Amino acid sequence: MGRFSQRYQNLITLLFVVIATSIITSAVVLTFSGREDNSLPPPTTKARSEEQLAVQEAAFKFGGDDNAPSWENAIINVHKKVAPAVVYIDTERTVKTNPMVPEFFREFFGPGFFDDFRGREYKQQGTGSGFLIRPDGYIVTNYHVIQNADKITVNLKGGKKYDAQVVGADRKYDLAVLKIKAKNLPYLEMGDSDRLQIGQWVVAVGNPYGLHETVTTGIISALNRSISDSKEEGYLIQTDAAINPGNSGGPLVNLKGEVIGINEAILSNAQNIGFAIPIKLLKDNLDALINEGKITHAESTVPWLGIYMQDVNEDMTEYFNLPFKTGVYVGRVVPDSPADKAGLLPQDIITQVNQQAIKSGEELAAIIQKMKIGDPVSLLVWRTDEFKKIDVILEAKPEDQR
Repeated sequence: MGRFSQRYQNLITLLFVVIATSIITSAVVLTFSGREDNSLPPPTTKARSEEQLAVQEAAFKFGGDDNAPSWENAIINVHKKVAPAVVYIDTERTVKTNPMVPEFFREFFGPGFFDDFRGREYKQQGTGSGFLIRPDGYIVTNYHVIQNADKITVNLKGGKKYDAQVVGADRKYDLAVLKIKAKNLPYLEMGDSDRLQIGQWVVAVGNPYGLHETVTTGIISALNRSISDSKEEGYLIQTDAAINPGNSGGPLVNLKGEVIGINEAILSNAQNIGFAIPIKLLKDNLDALINEGKITHAESTVPWLGIYMQDVNEDMTEYFNLPFKTGVYVGRVVPDSPADKAGLLPQDIITQVNQQAIKSGEELAAIIQKMKIGDPVSLLVWRTDEFKKIDVILEAKPEDQR
């Protein structure tokens, strides 16, 4: 009985040791797997990308809170480097109300009825962003930010304001260079937009809705985008960094604080789809903008007439007792355009192109687009109750009309 009791006690002791060892082993495994203690770093692998290393490098290059995560430090330090050279642009332009009223409406309502609607002027305010590229006051922004502005005011970080002059501008690339009378200003370095990669982290700084020094972050979502046609290849950078009205002209920078793009546009019916002009486009044309005031583009291959038009409708046909029911009413003729040189006038009605009847302005435009620069176009025009034949020689569409 004693031996059996002793064996029984030994068996219980062995079982206890096995259970205790299993518990301790499980605790150790759980601890080193990070499930019990999240403060332990994960094991180092070769999966760490160059971009992750760039984040770490940028995070501690300028100092900062050593206790903060690397990503947090990266954004803080990019902001410290970039923000002093970002400017906020206020514009003022004179807008004149000048509705295009067809003559048949004037005859219907009587003389003088539309006089109060013409010639009125008012001041329109606008805002945008930009950034300094030289210490002597040269600033880059978008063309559409300063387009037709009578007055441009640049606001620096800290509150100083300067009147700005346009040094050079280009509508096609939506670029403009301004100049203020100031010296020893902070400025931004330009990066290399040719080396960008999809997924790369970027930071946008600007003035959305008048909220100065707004910082947003995101990635490069795509490259070589076109706003006009999503199916065609373009040159724009797509990003999901939040961009809003007022961000236009501000810098899109990498985590080193280098400008890699100029914020330009958003898709208003989407979320987090913004576009920036690659900085290479500016670098390649900067001398021309500063020294010549413009960028010389290759000659357009798009032919044009140079008219503003609207479709003839049934009301117009009945009121004037026109001998036709379709055509294109000429509302305005662009000065020095092919139509102007040929003698086409406002209120003319185009009924045929090269002896082919046309029903709409869209149809007229399609016919012209299929033709070549220098081609003659024969127009049948209704003017003062009779038909006239007007011959037009097509020309290249000017840059300011593209």
